[in-house]
Order: sequence, then structure tokens, then C-alpha cells
Amino acid sequence: MDVDLKVIQNRIISGFDGLEARQLAAVESVVRNMHRKVNFQPGNTSELADDAFREEMALFLVVHHALHERALNKENFEYVFKQCLIASGDPGAKLNPNQQHAKFDIEGGGYKWSLKTESGGSMSKNQVKVEKFTEALWIRNSLTAEECARNVRELVIPHLSDYERILVLRAARVGDSITYSLEEIPWGLLNSSLVSQTRPEIFSKAKRGKKVAKSFGADYFKENDGTRQFRMLLDTSVEKVRIWFALSECVHHGYWTLPGFTATNV
Repeated sequence: MDVDLKVIQNRIISGFDGLEARQLAAVESVVRNMHRKVNFQPGNTSELADDAFREEMALFLVVHHALHERALNKENFEYVFKQCLIASGDPGAKLNPNQQHAKFDIEGGGYKWSLKTESGGSMSKNQVKVEKFTEALWIRNSLTAEECARNVRELVIPHLSDYERILVLRAARVGDSITYSLEEIPWGLLNSSLVSQTRPEIFSKAKRGKKVAKSFGADYFKENDGTRQFRMLLDTSVEKVRIWFALSECVHHGYWTLPGFTATNV
């Protein structure tokens, strides 16, 4: 980065004039926490998370957690990911200006991306859980397995055509530290499974003892060995399609571990 550090320092110092105490406290928290080291562990591919990408991600994670204890949400992630693509060499990376027209979140790096986040103390070690794959008001009228299968074929599968790659940013806490992992659900694998396996007989309502679940679900399996690849739930309570995808089938782009941070009281 070709910059004049002295000019930047002078701008920062002059910018302090007129700030209130709570504003100065927020700035101090960011500066203090930016001295903490973020540990990056590469995944099984370097295609996306090159040096510029991972450093930009680390920078924004530090800034976020200097002021927030909670993990990045989807809206935060969209902005950060766009900046990471710009840092990696695509100055034209942009947020989707019209999600009514197409459901992708970011366009950049030669692709249209759908972004998701997952966090919480009970995250699965075996599955990436996308609790809002897509909104689906039609679920309320899908009262049979036949209707479920038809709507998945006619509404969910076409939804995939709006983007080409699916990323999930997962956040897990261990003690005071937090680790973010960037996982990619293979678009082609998901799409081909939905196309080839979606039929009425795979949809059913789970049973627990004498109780029957309110929502239909379906399991999709790997063709080569018959193990479960992902589960789809048509959640009637929130009218959303949920997908739980096998972590072993995802592309692991990298892990960012942030040590315990000290947030300011602002």
C-alpha cells in the first residue's frame, strides 16, 4: 500500500479536534485492539483467501470486535466480503443493488455470491447450518409431500440460478477468543442433488415418540456411498427453507482466530 504515513498520522491527530469523550473512547478501543495479532490458518484451497484477502478480513474483524462482542451478522459480512474482494484485485466488487430482481448478495471476483453466517455456542462440528437459505411463504400451503417436492423443484432450484457460489462465515468462541471459518457449500453439488433427488417420497415429518413434527423435511444423499449430504427443512414456523450441509463436503477457505479483545464501554 503506497501511502504517506506522516500525512495519515497528521490527519488522524487533527481529526480528534471536536470529538466527544465517548467518540474518543471508541477510537481508542479500535487503536488498542488493532495491536492484537490475528492468527490465520489456511484451509484446503488458496483460490479465494490470498494474502490480500485474509489481511483485509483480519483488519475488519479486529475493528468490529473492538466495539462489538457479538459475531459479524450477514449484513456486516456482506460489506466486509466486498472489501476483501476489492483488496484482492477487483475494484468493481459491489453489493447487489436490487435483490428483488436477483437474490445474489455480492458481485465480484468473477462471480455472483450468496453469503450466509452461522454462530452460537451449539454449532455442529459436522454440519454447516444455513437457517435461512431462502424465504418461502409457499410453505404454509405445502400440505403434502407432493406439494413440497413440486415447490422445491419450481421455486428453490430456480433460486440457485441467481448466484454461482455460496459462502458461510461461521463464528465459534473458545474462552475469550473467537474463530471465524469461511466455508463454501459447493453450488454444483447442491444443485445437482436437488435436481436429481427431489421427489415426493423423500419428504416426511419427523416423529419423536408419539409427536409428529409440523414441518416437512428431506434428506439428500451422496450418490457414491449413500451417506447423507444435506438435510432440507421446510420450516413452517418461520416460513423459510433451512439446509444443513455436511461440513466434510464443504470447501474450507481459512480460519481467523482473534484473541480475547477488550471492548470499550460505548
